[in-house]
Amino acid sequence: MRLCLAGLAALVLLGTTVPAVEEPPFVVIVNSENPVTSLAAAELRRIFMKQLRMWPHAESIVPVDWDATSEVRQEFCRRVLGRSVREMAEFWVQQSITQGLAPPSTQKSARAVLRFVANVPGAISYVPPREVDDSVKTVKVAGIP
Repeated sequence: MRLCLAGLAALVLLGTTVPAVEEPPFVVIVNSENPVTSLAAAELRRIFMKQLRMWPHAESIVPVDWDATSEVRQEFCRRVLGRSVREMAEFWVQQSITQGLAPPSTQKSARAVLRFVANVPGAISYVPPREVDDSVKTVKVAGIP
């Protein structure tokens, strides 16, 4: 009986020491009508650097960023683009001069991002997981650290 209670106590202790799964800082979202369900991190990077401009179903891709001061944008730039927000600003100055390309448009809040993505067929963006609602669709992204 004593051995059985000791084993039960060990199981209870093990159950309480399991670390909580950390919530990711953002999830990628697209318009709910978009048939895309997953992307590789490299594809997502190319989309937000405007090197990939069409979805596989022949619709224009419309990337939407957050305001440069937002924490979610800083994390997205670091994890997906491999650059800081400042480095991306410098990238877009260069792209404007050499290619005539403008950076993705920006929004200042999760609500604004969700509304934009919900209303623009080719839109793609990212929001904190707790902000996602049923007006948009989440996309799995493989390879984000």
